[in-house]
Amino acid sequence: MKALTGHAHNLRLEADSLKRGQGVLDQRMDRLQSEQNRIIQVALLPKWWSGMSFLRTPLSVTNCFCICMTAARPKDCSEIMASGSSADGVYSVFPIHDPNGFMVYCDMNTDGGGWTVIQRREDGSVNFFRGWEAYRDGFGTTTGEHWLGLQRIYSLTRSGGFELRIDMADFDNATAFASYSNFSVGRDSVNPEEDGYPLTVDGYSGTAGDSLLKHSGMRFTTKDRDQDQSENNCAAYYQGAWWYRNCHTSNLNGQYLGGGHASYADGVEWSSWTGWQYSLRFTEMKIRPRKPES
Repeated sequence: MKALTGHAHNLRLEADSLKRGQGVLDQRMDRLQSEQNRIIQVALLPKWWSGMSFLRTPLSVTNCFCICMTAARPKDCSEIMASGSSADGVYSVFPIHDPNGFMVYCDMNTDGGGWTVIQRREDGSVNFFRGWEAYRDGFGTTTGEHWLGLQRIYSLTRSGGFELRIDMADFDNATAFASYSNFSVGRDSVNPEEDGYPLTVDGYSGTAGDSLLKHSGMRFTTKDRDQDQSENNCAAYYQGAWWYRNCHTSNLNGQYLGGGHASYADGVEWSSWTGWQYSLRFTEMKIRPRKPES
């Protein structure tokens, strides 16, 4: 019995030691994360500073710190572009409502550039028929097919003032686009997930026709969370996830069916351009702050 008691005591000591070790590891991870953010900020500063030649008076240390930190922690791709970066690619952004930041793909060329990509379909390599948690948190590969995540899109757009552009292509290499001058997800919501990450969209222009305005005001529906106005779950029925109403005029997260298909409206659909039985080859949804009217 004495031997067992001694063994139990040793195990408790070992467990306490492991807990202390875990605490040290957590602290080291926090320091590494902080160092990574600092490196990202420092790397961005030279390009930002080169664009500040318009300044005619020296900056004070305080003012320099405030401005530099703002430029080194860009809120979206438009701020990265303004800092001097002009190449398409993956960058870190730090929205006001998500200060830890995340990686995004920036389109720096289309229609003036500065676009933050929130969705891309291009080859069918990623399964988009997923549940609520996947669509909330995001999935896929930033340089390929992906969904940025409802929570991140909310962090970027919750205060409004963003525009949306959707570029599309079919399997004959025809292209079209749809632009919306007003776009947000969970606008002014305190608890966006509980509210269903509702869509606000308005102000259509483009060549693809409007297939999104019908969805404005709708909550997001997935196969495991039905928030549409249909008696059926539109996501389950049309094999996607979207701001369905009853049910849809667009289904950009539907199945990648490779062009014309016999099934009805369950592919990557933009009905005003290619109808209900044609699954698009390429789609890319992207956002940027709306430019002030001149």
